[in-house]
Amino acid sequence: MEDRDNKKNPGALVVLVVGLLIVALYAGYWLFLFFGFDAADKEGNLVGVRSGTFGDAFGVLNALFSGLAFFGLITTLLLQRKDIADSQVDSLRQQAESQFYNMLNLQQSVVYDIDLQRTSNGGNQVITKGRDCFKVWSGKLQKEYDDATSIDDSDRIREAYRELWDKHRGDLSIYFRSLYTLLRFISESRYVNKKTLGSVARSLISDYELVILFYNCLMPSGERFQKYANEFAIFDNLDVTLLLNPSHVLQLDREAFGENEFVINIFDYNEAEFND
Repeated sequence: MEDRDNKKNPGALVVLVVGLLIVALYAGYWLFLFFGFDAADKEGNLVGVRSGTFGDAFGVLNALFSGLAFFGLITTLLLQRKDIADSQVDSLRQQAESQFYNMLNLQQSVVYDIDLQRTSNGGNQVITKGRDCFKVWSGKLQKEYDDATSIDDSDRIREAYRELWDKHRGDLSIYFRSLYTLLRFISESRYVNKKTLGSVARSLISDYELVILFYNCLMPSGERFQKYANEFAIFDNLDVTLLLNPSHVLQLDREAFGENEFVINIFDYNEAEFND
């Protein structure tokens, strides 16, 4: 609202300047009539530059101020047009923000609807729901990584993630698609504060969600997500101690981690080692 008021000030300033100009012209011309003549006759009639009835001298200004009146009308129309344009922008912004929060609610409902079922050693059925599922998946990913037979670390990551994906593809796929769609909507919106809405979306991603999301970005199927991870610094709050190996952060762009100090230190240390 404050920005909108600031945008209106230049228009008001123009009107004020035009008004002062009109007053100055009237005053200047009036002074000219009195002091701009060579002399007056004995009866007090003005002679010199212009002779005739004093009131007729103002007829020269009629056309001028008719033009100024027309200019004032045009200025008013332009200001009204600007107000209408600002109102339309505000309306579009409100619509976009409303759509964002609706999409955010849908994305969160996807998280809440996830459930994992298993049978305990005692034969009881154990159900894990919502964000707690990501903690379970993170533990499974760690186990698959530890048990991986590949020698190369990148291959071990892919092998472990593939095992997790094959077992829980149904839940993971809809989660990734819903979050991807939400971030793409923010990125492509013209009338919203992208940084603010991106921060809102990022704030609702839990620690273990970030872990699973991080390793999804390292997979070929998650490469498109890296664009939005960088744009919105999705991993700004990532706890690297939850990763399979903290050094894995080097496999993504630095921008994806925002102001994450721990990750920044890892990048700085790696760059120093490389330069040495």
